[in-house]
Amino acid sequence: MFNSESRTSNSIKNSVIGGASMIVKILLAFAYRTIFVHFLAAEYLGLNGLFTNILTILSLADLGITTSIVYRFYEPISKNDVHYVGMLMNYFRRVYTIIAIVISVIGLALLPFLPYLIKDGDTVPPDINLYLVYVLFLASTVSSYVFSYKLTLLTADQKNYIFSVINLIIEIAKYILQIIVLVLTHNYTITLVAAIVIGLAFNFIASVWTTKKYPEVFSVKEMLPKADQKAILKDTRACLYHKIGFTVLSGTDNAVLTKMISLEATGVYSNYALILTYVQTFLTQILGNFTASVGNAIQQMKEDEYYKLFKKMTFSCLWISSVVIVCLYVALNDFINVWLGEKYVLDEFTTVVLCIQLYITITRITNGAFVNAAGLFVKDRVRPLIEAILNLVISIILTKHFGIVGVFAGTVISSMLTVFWRETYLLYKFSFKKKSWGYWGMYLLFTVISLGVIVGLIVLKNVIGIAMSNFLWILLECIVAFVVINLILIAIFHKREEFQYLISLMKGLLSKFKRSSAKAE
Repeated sequence: MFNSESRTSNSIKNSVIGGASMIVKILLAFAYRTIFVHFLAAEYLGLNGLFTNILTILSLADLGITTSIVYRFYEPISKNDVHYVGMLMNYFRRVYTIIAIVISVIGLALLPFLPYLIKDGDTVPPDINLYLVYVLFLASTVSSYVFSYKLTLLTADQKNYIFSVINLIIEIAKYILQIIVLVLTHNYTITLVAAIVIGLAFNFIASVWTTKKYPEVFSVKEMLPKADQKAILKDTRACLYHKIGFTVLSGTDNAVLTKMISLEATGVYSNYALILTYVQTFLTQILGNFTASVGNAIQQMKEDEYYKLFKKMTFSCLWISSVVIVCLYVALNDFINVWLGEKYVLDEFTTVVLCIQLYITITRITNGAFVNAAGLFVKDRVRPLIEAILNLVISIILTKHFGIVGVFAGTVISSMLTVFWRETYLLYKFSFKKKSWGYWGMYLLFTVISLGVIVGLIVLKNVIGIAMSNFLWILLECIVAFVVINLILIAIFHKREEFQYLISLMKGLLSKFKRSSAKAE
């Protein structure tokens, strides 16, 4: 019934297929955004960002219970306890139905207050019915709770690659239909309706497919025992703080920008957010896709083996994060300029802060996977709430004094004061029972190397004085940055055990592909 392949095989398959799917989605997103900007103004992008943020905040109705439930899948799946997994899914369905109802009620109650969230109401495009567009966004969010809970089982069963393929099919269909409708009608509302309809249809199909994939699980009729339900709710109290923290961090930037700066500023930032979000999501597909495998490893590995696994994955995470941030910072503003035009380019200081924010986030992917898989979020209840309050207060204060950059500087400062060090502390104290000096030494070394390469490349770029006037020049810029940072990292780390492990893993993966190709021939 459940996945019996090795953790390594599952991790590679999930990462490769998830990463490939994400690349396709990124290309589609850029194609759609390019056409969107051509036909519609930045204010439409601002509305997109604002309503997405509002519904992110409404997702607090989840209360973090999803994390509590998914965490409990790992042990019964590893023991092939189909009946218990079925009871969990029944409980999951009931909870998500309640969440959908709560979000609908609260979301509709917010309708009268929508005009007060925009600094200048006159900037709303004249062909937009603010209330109708908001209701469409709300309907899309609520419908995801009706169908998506079943797909969580694929992730818990280390089959996230199937979820990636399903999601890719949905995204391809959605973007193609949106592009066709936008080109034909030039109408934002109709385009939004088209996306919602296609999303609903494919999510329903995916839900039916998952039910047929696990017939024994979904044939279970019993509800989870009351004692287990109480245990989940107890964990949920801890997860609630995490949910609040995540929601404030990810769900208020656009709202603060729209209220304190302008709808247009939110639209300009949304292009950067698109790139940074996809980079983060892509790396999560590559590095964070193994949370279920880590959860399985906890059940089977000895403590020392588990720690070695963490070190290898952390090394990979820091290496990839360094390469990504060097290439991204060197080319980001040039790319926006060539892609959309100079009026959509943010100032250099804001770009620096955005890249710092991304670096802090992506270097934590491994930590986050291990914390969630071990259930350590229960021991970190208050931290997200503190982080959320700090982020909102600091962002508002800094935005008043420094403008748009203050929003993102607040996120960086609040992260540095809280989650940046807290996750590592929890892992080393409770999971590994070791001092974390080695981790921080490695983190600092990668950060210094990355910063040095960025400064060197920027100086070289200014000395040469070549204007990046087309995508070929930007591609060359990225290639040079990629080669330089990797050569330096190889020169410094080539003798480490973690590096040797990565090389052997890559060789094994290439051999596997060669054997598959030979069989196909």
